[in-house]
Amino acid sequence: RNVFNVYFVKLGWGWTLGLLIPFIFLTSSVYTSFNPTSMLKHLSRMAVGTFGWYFWVNLFVYIEELTGQCQGEETLSSKKTCHLQGFHWDGFDISGHAFLLTYSALVISEEIQVKRLWSAELRNTRRPTWFDHMQLQSLVSLLVELLFICISLLLVLWEFMLVCTSVYFHTIHQKALGAFVALFTWYVIYRVWYKNELSPGRPSTP
Repeated sequence: RNVFNVYFVKLGWGWTLGLLIPFIFLTSSVYTSFNPTSMLKHLSRMAVGTFGWYFWVNLFVYIEELTGQCQGEETLSSKKTCHLQGFHWDGFDISGHAFLLTYSALVISEEIQVKRLWSAELRNTRRPTWFDHMQLQSLVSLLVELLFICISLLLVLWEFMLVCTSVYFHTIHQKALGAFVALFTWYVIYRVWYKNELSPGRPSTP
């Protein structure tokens, strides 16, 4: 019930999206020369990421429901009903926290790689006309820097909470499986799918 878990981890993917979407929008507007189609392709990586998160989290819930029973009142056949009656549902609960925190950290680490090339992009990319104005350049650069700092702090928080989850919650098998699913999903999306010409492409590609 600590504040980090209640207000951050339980809303973890929302925080990740809330910071990455404006970061991707601003950076891609520069290195794609404000091409709307290219920008939407880059932003669509967050839709792909959201699908991965939604699919696995709901599958974990289904597996826990399928493999469990209500402790104290075995006649209750659903987790929701069991909890409403004040009992405990005992099923194979793959760690959603381990999955979410690992997955979010990996996605963030991929998406902020563009920051390493940011100064070079500003110098070398054929920039859109609106970006030639020095005040706009300064504003966009400032916003990118602020977002990068916030995203980096969020990444540190996710890693810290992952340590806490590892120490205090779930069995080792449940945590390992949740983390493995996150690694598998990240690898398929960023190391396999995004190399395909029909995919949204990797970060920082025009």
